[in-house]
Amino acid sequence: MKTTTSKRVADRSAPSCYALVQFPQFTGIRCLMMPYIQGRPETVPEQFRAGYEEIIEGITIEAGELGFLTIDESVAMAGKPHRGSRAKSDRAIHTEAGRHPDGVYAWGGGGWGSSHRVTLDGRTGVLLANSLDDSCAIWNATHEDTSIDGDIGHESNRYPYTDATMMRAGEVHRIGILTPHESLPVRNDTQRQFLRIVGRGVHGRESHFTENPLLVA
Repeated sequence: MKTTTSKRVADRSAPSCYALVQFPQFTGIRCLMMPYIQGRPETVPEQFRAGYEEIIEGITIEAGELGFLTIDESVAMAGKPHRGSRAKSDRAIHTEAGRHPDGVYAWGGGGWGSSHRVTLDGRTGVLLANSLDDSCAIWNATHEDTSIDGDIGHESNRYPYTDATMMRAGEVHRIGILTPHESLPVRNDTQRQFLRIVGRGVHGRESHFTENPLLVA
């Protein structure tokens, strides 16, 4: 497996390709927002790092700093976006964080972004990748007035596909927590591997986040 990466991207909202990775064989593993030390596979439990060692070592926002790892291997159903029931409109456009009336960026609670249980700094960086061509669109924009849960499908007219970057399989893109992106329907039932790394600036945790016995965040 080979990975290529650069260390820095100046514009935290720009959806430029940050790196290329080759996903390992599909096994159905899943970890969600698990704390680990970026660039150090040994800080990730064996059941989650197996096959992903080179990706974990080579793909970082800030090597040596605390990060939060999501690996989600599951079946994407034909005709449906992977975001699924969380999308409130015909198009599953969203930002990583929701914005509360008091200006706080947050996740969690009764719905994604509905409480201050997990808050995020405005400049928190995010790396995204998946194993399917054209299953995610990203816009080079910052949606400051996002909703409380990050769903902005009701403003889809602001984001035509002609202005989007369509992610290709294995491409790693760096975005910000307010970068509009959309989970797109797939044509056939297919196995999908999704990778997300969230950098520093996450405060608090949700009960469904994966605990890491090798690290206490």
